[in-house]
Formats: sequence, structure tokens, C-alpha cells
Amino acid sequence: MANLGEQWTKVLKILEEKIPSESYNAWVLPLVPSELSDGKITLLSPHGFTALTLKKSYGDVISRALSDVFCEQLNFEILQDEKLAELYEKEQKKNKKTERLQAENQFKESKYDGLKQMLSDCHLNTKYKFENFVVGGANKFAYGASKGIAEGKSLGNPLFIYGGSGLGKTHLLHAIGYFAMTKRNKKVKYVTAEEFLNDLLEHLYLGGEKETFKKGAEKNKKMIKFRQKYRDIDFLLIDDIQFIAGKERTEEEMFNTFNTLYSAGKQIVITSDKPPAEIDHLSDRLKTRFEGGLLVDIGIPDLETRMAIIKQLVDSDGAIQLSLEVIEFLARVYKNNIRELEKGFNNVSAYCSIFGEEPTIDVVKKAINYQEVQKQITSDVIISEVAKFYGLKSEDLKGLSRVGKIANARKVAVYIIRELTGNSWQSIGDSLGGRKYTTMMVLHKGVEEDKRIDKKLCDEINTLFNIINQL
Repeated sequence: MANLGEQWTKVLKILEEKIPSESYNAWVLPLVPSELSDGKITLLSPHGFTALTLKKSYGDVISRALSDVFCEQLNFEILQDEKLAELYEKEQKKNKKTERLQAENQFKESKYDGLKQMLSDCHLNTKYKFENFVVGGANKFAYGASKGIAEGKSLGNPLFIYGGSGLGKTHLLHAIGYFAMTKRNKKVKYVTAEEFLNDLLEHLYLGGEKETFKKGAEKNKKMIKFRQKYRDIDFLLIDDIQFIAGKERTEEEMFNTFNTLYSAGKQIVITSDKPPAEIDHLSDRLKTRFEGGLLVDIGIPDLETRMAIIKQLVDSDGAIQLSLEVIEFLARVYKNNIRELEKGFNNVSAYCSIFGEEPTIDVVKKAINYQEVQKQITSDVIISEVAKFYGLKSEDLKGLSRVGKIANARKVAVYIIRELTGNSWQSIGDSLGGRKYTTMMVLHKGVEEDKRIDKKLCDEINTLFNIINQL
């Protein structure tokens, strides 16, 4: 056993370099080797669905590391261990308490009163941090860019994050601000575009009592105060910038604020529901400024990411435990965004607490008012929508043609069917003209890998997710 432990330590050193730190610390580091026999190593985990996450995302990496260390091709399985789960939970609580105390000490020792600013002026929500942002294929780039910007790396200014509602843009904004403030003692200002507009109006008008603008020295004093608030800072974080579009005076003030901060080397981070070029009525000069930085998008999280988010909610809540079956059920019901997912979990937690019931599938359906008669998204429905999106017919995807356009649409259909329905590989193959299940697996994996480097493909899939989910 000691020898197995030593070998596993060597495997960990390899994996630490190959797997992103957040995933490594959350999923790999807690693993404990239990047994090695018949070409298979058994690993124990405190988490219930670690195997699902690791094998899907890093199975090949782990297999290669095991092969390098043990000098033979090994299979691996991951089993949940209850005793390990209890020890891990105790350790996590202890670590969270230590981190909280350290954070409090950092605030006290800081030359800049970060806590006071956060509460009275900055408006950051301290529950949104990088540590509790669940990273998946659809948001990995946005997360990495945000973390890098917060750490002071020169990745682009502004950082412009865009995507649909409830996908994590605001979480990243708050996480950037919290990190920059607590770790680097930076002055941070978080504001929504609507708050910026209202603040500007308050400084332009006579306290809302008259319809005329302030004039002369008094007006200048108020505008100087307004500008200092947004320019005497290191990080300006603006949420939902699309709401200033078409408001000329606000756009002008935003443009001047942007130029002042940019020229001074201060960091600007902006979120929107669309990329700058697609924001209607936004002035060309602002579009040009926004496009001059780093543009990143956030898509709809895939099934595994949604499951990981629910697992994190369970761990944070501490008052309820959900089976893997229930976690997957909720992840399949709430497909559109994270906000819906959190709302659904909160309903389940509250329902079980009030009525003292165990969260079985039937109880969960009651808690979220789940309607069994809701429209089913079938393989045929998805194939039809994908074909329509690419200007094809369903028969094209089910046929034998391997023409580039058809082959591309077919593999996208395979990916979306699997993600939205969870159908078996053989079932997916049958729906696409009786193809082999192994072919379906290969196509799905190919799309998963291509999404990470092909932004056009990623955007197309996210658009299709939105179309199909709204049927």
C-alpha cells in the first residue's frame, strides 16, 4: 500500500501540470488510491460524481499519467467512500473558516479600507468569487480571461464579456472586483449601466426637483464629483452596458470616462447580452473602443457543468443532500441558464425543509411544479431544427452523404441530442439513419474538442441550444 501511495504521488505531480488548478484541486487532489490489481487501479473519492466529471474531461490525461508512472496500461475506476466524504467535509469546513479569518485580517491590515468601500460604495456581492465559479466548456475562456485580468495580466482592455442572461457574466464581474480588491489592494467600482445612467441624471439635474440643468460653478462641482467617482479607481466594472445604447448624454460621459481610465492604464471590464457590433443604437465610437480589447463569450453550460453547479449548491447549502439521479434530473430540467438552476435548487431545499421530506424525484417534481406534459424535445425535433439552421433537410442528416456541410450539421445534431436528451449512443445512431453507436461517440467527442478552439462552431451550437430550448 505504501508503494502504491508513493506511485500515486508521482501521478499527482504529472496531473498537476496537465489539469487546470481549479479542477485539479476540486476533483483530483482528494482522490485516494485503494487497490491495484488485474491491470486496474481503484481510487476512492469523497464526491459522488467525480468519475463522471473526470472521465469525461480528463480521462485520457489520467490514463497517460498512470501509464507513465506504473509502466503499464492501467484502467481506473473511481468509487465514492463515505468515510472519506465525512473527513473531506470536515476539512472543507475547517479550510473555509481559515480562509474567512485570513480574508478578515487582510481587510484590517490593508492600507486601503477595502471592506468599507465594498459595503458602502463598490456594491460587490461577496458570495461571487472565482473559487465558487463552476468552470465548463462554455465558460472556460471567459473564466480564464477574468482571472488573468484580476491578477493584473495584460490580456486586453477592456475585457468585454457577452452572453445570454443568467450564464455567469455578473458572477465574473464581482469575482474580478473581489480578487483585485482583497488580493491586490486595488480601488474597484462595480456599477450596472442603469445605475450609471441614474447617477449621471442626479448630478445633471437639481436633485430631481427641477427640470432645468444645473448651471455655472455649482453644476461643474457636481459633475467633477461624479467624474471622480468613476475615474479615481483602478478597476471599473460595468454590467449590462447595452442599456446605455441610444442615450446620447450617457454615452458621451461613458466615452470620456472610458478614455480617461484607458489612458491612465486602468482596467475596464464590461458585460453585455451581445457583442459590441450587435448592440443596436450604440454609437460607433463606443463600439470601436469596446472591440479594441478582449472579447469573450459565455455559452449555455453543458449537462456535466450544470450538474457540477448543483453539487456546489448542495455543498454550500449544507442542509440537503441530493442523489446523483436527482442532480441529473434538475440539470436536465433547467437547461437555459444558471439563474434558473439556482432558483430550482432553492425551491427544492425550501420545500424539503418545510415539509420534512426526502428529496426523491417525485418530491422534487412537486417542489418545482414540474409538468410531465411539457413538450418533449426529441431526437427528430433536434435534427429538424439543426437541419433548418444549416439550410438543409432532416433527410440530408439521416442519409449517407458525407458532403462537408451535411457532415458538419450531422455531428452538431449528435452533440445536441446527447446534451439535451441524454439518449443512448445507439438510440442517437438509430435516429440518424441507423448509424453505429461507436460513430456517434466519436462525433460527439470531436465536437466537444472542436468547440474549445472553434469560436464559430461554439457560437452556432449555443444559438441552436437557445432555439431548441425555446420550442
